[in-house]
Amino acid sequence: MFRARLFLPLLALALAASPSYGQSLRVTGANAALERNIRAHVGMPASACDTSILRLSRQLPDIRSKVLRASRALGYYQLTQESSFVAEDSCWALAITVEPGEPVFINDVNINIQSKADLFRQNSDSNQLAPGDRLNHALYEQIKTNLSSRAIELGFFSARFISSELALDLDRNLADVNISFEPGTHYRFGDVNISPIEALSDTFIRRLVALDEGGFYSSSALIELRNQLSDSQYFNDITVTPDIDSLSGDEVPIQVALQMLPRQVYSAGVGMTTDIGPRVRGDYANRYLNKSGHKASASAGLSPIEQQLDLSYIIPMRRPAIDKLRFSAGVLRENNDTFESTTSRLGLRYETINRWDWRQSWFSNLQNDRYTINDEDESSNLLIFGNNLTRTVADDALYPNKGWRLFGQVQGASKSLLSTVSFGQLNISAKAVQVFGPGRIIAKASLGATWTNDLDGLPISLQYFAGGDQSIRGYQYQSLGPLNQDGEVTGGKHLLTSSIEYDFNILPNWKLAVFADSGNAFSDYNNLDFKTGAGVGIRWLSPIGPVRVDVASALDDDNKLRLHITMGPEF
Repeated sequence: MFRARLFLPLLALALAASPSYGQSLRVTGANAALERNIRAHVGMPASACDTSILRLSRQLPDIRSKVLRASRALGYYQLTQESSFVAEDSCWALAITVEPGEPVFINDVNINIQSKADLFRQNSDSNQLAPGDRLNHALYEQIKTNLSSRAIELGFFSARFISSELALDLDRNLADVNISFEPGTHYRFGDVNISPIEALSDTFIRRLVALDEGGFYSSSALIELRNQLSDSQYFNDITVTPDIDSLSGDEVPIQVALQMLPRQVYSAGVGMTTDIGPRVRGDYANRYLNKSGHKASASAGLSPIEQQLDLSYIIPMRRPAIDKLRFSAGVLRENNDTFESTTSRLGLRYETINRWDWRQSWFSNLQNDRYTINDEDESSNLLIFGNNLTRTVADDALYPNKGWRLFGQVQGASKSLLSTVSFGQLNISAKAVQVFGPGRIIAKASLGATWTNDLDGLPISLQYFAGGDQSIRGYQYQSLGPLNQDGEVTGGKHLLTSSIEYDFNILPNWKLAVFADSGNAFSDYNNLDFKTGAGVGIRWLSPIGPVRVDVASALDDDNKLRLHITMGPEF
């Protein structure tokens, strides 16, 4: 504290004793673009206010030269100027007065690409200089930069400009752009040299590095390869580079350097939602059990409503980064105010990314359910087969301003294949986020439909309920569905819910939201009983994702209020 008190007065004295800097630069006679360019080129001389005008004037030749360069860069070759330093009350000013004159305009643009012109056509056709435009040297240079960049991107490493010129006719204030470009050799991918890794076999790594050796080079293919290696979750440091110094014939070798992630990873966390209460979670993963890249994982979650344990063993397939065979086992126990159930499962799943960039899974689950609803105990055994598709597109993983997610799944079982009930089921869910005005609109919808002649034999885990944080706010978790003769909630064959929400900033990292949810679970399309909840909420954009606190009113249940707390990313 003593040092701070001493330092501040000394700083004030030093500032008072030092020369004041009140210099100014005045530019007159120029349009806005020309003035900005002159100011950017000239700047302000680093001279104190007590510097004499005579001494300052020694800088005028250099300043006038900079004004000329700034004006010609924008096509003003006929510009005249008066530049001088003038004294003011307490300092000096640099006064620049210009008369731009008539600018130079583009007369013709001639871009001649000697070979492989079709690969460069987009760059040459989309250049920003056209006949009739005012000459702009930066745009002329950008044309050449775009051609050079495109050449490197496509593997024309010996590309060169045979000629490039701006032919000026200052008598007519016209300019011709003349560029002759020779791409040269179109290189192909050569040998892929991978740094040795002890943890994984060379054969397996070669499958991971899926590069078309012999195919034409492209930097986008290298970026895609790097992304796939990162998505494989084996490596934490990935370098993929063309070895330009070792070009051979028409091939460029590719160097791949990889460093492994730690083999084993443990994680734990706590959280809370009003649906399932406080939750403790633990996870374990072995990223590479053997040199063939097999993986194993285990996760457990514990809350007052749900207790869950899942085990997985993953075998990479033909394209290891995106094709996987997953063996799994799990137990889920749920005990809410509507039902109590225990589901045990053995599963086999093939996961991939299809040609349209959708994540796709074919799966089979052997499932045992034991459950109690409305004081009746039931059990079932099912061998379920199914397929699902999902895709997410968003501009930000945690806080998107624009994006969407779509999920679809079909599954079913038959009594003739180790199942106690036959059924078919379709599930579709969609979510979209879009900026609107000062905030965002968030829309969601879910559809579920079941075909079965024995709804009572279908386990609770495959029946539909509504209500809760992720369904219809204002109502208790899983509390909505068709009613039996005693007025008790039972599971439905079908589900239809929708939600609309609008949120907007009120403070940095804080948002206010208003929303309305509607829908229900039901068993008869002719007896729909939609429930609606509406309310307001607050959002905290935490470092690990948004935390949502909502107060919702059950509009079809005497406007009862319910608090909802959730956390996690939008998608």
